[in-house]
Amino acid sequence: MSGVVTLTPAPVLDRTYLVRSLAHGKVNRSYEIHEYMSGKGLNVARTLHIARVPVAGVLPIGRDDEHLLFRTPYPHILRIVPILGRIRVNTAIVEDGGRTTNVNQGAIPMSSADWQRVVDLAVEQLMEMDADWMVVSGTHPFDSDTGDYLDMTQLFERTREAGARVALDTSGAPLERLTRSGLVNLIKPNADELANLVGRNLYTVGDALDAGRELNGLGIEVGLVSLGADGALAITADEAWWGAAVAPGLVNTTGAGDATLAGFLADSIREESRLGGGMPRLDLEHALATAVSWGALAVSLPTTLITNLADAPAPVVQVPDPARELLETTHLVA
Repeated sequence: MSGVVTLTPAPVLDRTYLVRSLAHGKVNRSYEIHEYMSGKGLNVARTLHIARVPVAGVLPIGRDDEHLLFRTPYPHILRIVPILGRIRVNTAIVEDGGRTTNVNQGAIPMSSADWQRVVDLAVEQLMEMDADWMVVSGTHPFDSDTGDYLDMTQLFERTREAGARVALDTSGAPLERLTRSGLVNLIKPNADELANLVGRNLYTVGDALDAGRELNGLGIEVGLVSLGADGALAITADEAWWGAAVAPGLVNTTGAGDATLAGFLADSIREESRLGGGMPRLDLEHALATAVSWGALAVSLPTTLITNLADAPAPVVQVPDPARELLETTHLVA
């Protein structure tokens, strides 16, 4: 594939503390600490880089925090827009056995002018690389001038005009709004997010398939749905696959979704389909296989940093069984 541009609207400094167990209301001591620049789009970009997929990771970074980039793996793949404000900090406490407690700082608002500079750089990178995908991943900050979430319309329109696809991985109001915008090709909801998008709980794989097809009808080309212990689905209007892989171990679930998305993007494009012109065909089955394999590898690692894909477990991909009951119950937000 020709490449991927990722945009992380609200990057973060991640601090991960490893503890034997967490005693609430007590003094806890960590036996290992990791600190590094992160954010969902950045995680996707790093994993694609490890897989030798051409990638550029666009980040708006507070001018007082640019020194943090020198402590970041693979800084050469980053494309930085200095903006006002400081970077937010997320803290994860990971216990032996994989239970993770996260305390995440809210996204720092961004001005309309700074956001326009971010959009321009992202599109510039897309054009320069002739990239197949623009990935917007993670929390969406508010626009300090409008009081609403950052407006993705221009970014997505310019991406699609350039012949690339838009992949969106976010949650809450931005996911709800942009899923219905007609400007997004791929979304990556979990089961709860999918249930809330269609307004009903999901009890079987068939329920998830029906929900995915409902979103296809709204203009979403691909629903890449994470079902947790029930595996994952890749759903288009005329094709669907179910996949899963057994993780080598369970250490930290943070970042598994980012690895899953990176895997799908890495193997989504059929190179030979370029010969006919137009937007290349997606290899849904192959892409889902890589997605669930990399996702399973990610949960076996202490941080969101994947440094070697050689140990990714073998995936199983097959036609979904609609009658299969989901092990994890979905929850609608009131």
